[in-house]
Amino acid sequence: MNQRPLIIANLIVGADGSTIKNGSSIGLSTPADRKLFHQLREQSTAIVIGGNTARREPYKKTAIPLYIITHSKLRLQPKNQLAKQLNLDPDSALKFILAEIADQPSAQLLIEAGPKLLIELIKTKLVDKLYLTINHALDGENKIDLKQLTADFELIDTRAEDGCEFQIFQLAK
Repeated sequence: MNQRPLIIANLIVGADGSTIKNGSSIGLSTPADRKLFHQLREQSTAIVIGGNTARREPYKKTAIPLYIITHSKLRLQPKNQLAKQLNLDPDSALKFILAEIADQPSAQLLIEAGPKLLIELIKTKLVDKLYLTINHALDGENKIDLKQLTADFELIDTRAEDGCEFQIFQLAK
């Protein structure tokens, strides 16, 4: 029996728990964070985002399939040939995506969603790892409660670089 694909999530926040600066998460990012972001993408089979992320962030081209979980009827990334829009609840959407990528060896699903959808996906108890970058030098908008976000996880690694703290959490057993 095959193991289900690994599900990881990546999120950057400011020192105050903000998830965007000037309308985008890119405003909180640093070169070290972008490096981690690209490493996680290179190791992944597919990406999951929500409708708000699809409207705010540049996803016109991705090297791997992009799944957009949204309630919108509008096509949110029409130029991305690998984008598939799902009008499903988060639990059903994850199960659908996992079924689509399950036959690929070492399949890994990367969640790059914003905080609202990410918290909903974490509630499914299917997210195995959370990569959290805290940029201690910047504040922004759209604050979240980091204790709530990480409540079901245990911290397994942390390091500091480029004014950021990089934390890796694993779903608690």
